[in-house]
Amino acid sequence: MATQVYTFKITYADCDNRIWRTAAVSSNYTLAELGYMVLATFDTMAYHLFEMKYKNVTFSLIEEDFEDLLYDKDEAYDLMYSYKIGSRRLDLKVGDVIEMTYDLGCDQTFIIELLEISDMPRGHGHAYPKILDGAGRGIVDDVPAFELLEAIKKTDEDGHSEIYYSSSCSNNAPEWDYRNYRVDWDNALLKGIIERIRDGYENYEDDEY
Repeated sequence: MATQVYTFKITYADCDNRIWRTAAVSSNYTLAELGYMVLATFDTMAYHLFEMKYKNVTFSLIEEDFEDLLYDKDEAYDLMYSYKIGSRRLDLKVGDVIEMTYDLGCDQTFIIELLEISDMPRGHGHAYPKILDGAGRGIVDDVPAFELLEAIKKTDEDGHSEIYYSSSCSNNAPEWDYRNYRVDWDNALLKGIIERIRDGYENYEDDEY
């Protein structure tokens, strides 16, 4: 099957549609890689577990993650690495929604809706993943959506969120301002950040945690 481009609308849930992205990825991308891209473009520290749910299947990064899930006879479990976005097994169709939860204790949720499937332009495979549009600087780790929404409203009112955050774990973290998002800057850094996140999840050492 020829490689295609899948375009998704990714919205940070329960935050009044203030933080979102439209992103295009190759059909050869796995669900795990889609997850890494979400964590990268939404400026996370990428140090929590995440899972995806689609059509009554819960997808995790490693089999050990299944041990922490409550058993439900009506729900199946599988690995993100085993499914490419464009695979017939996954059978994604326009309008379908994947729910991704990052930080299972804080329940920071992303709604990933498939908007379009198109042919990959010849010779353009390296152009993806790519952020096409978006709003909102990103999320703040360990801060639930309802608190982040309050910080957004406070920023709108007086220009200050009173949240200091940096995904690079800087000691001099700047004040978080959701208005400070530029898609060109995001794309310039996106692939490098994805590779760092991939390495963190796939090549970590147990004794580091």
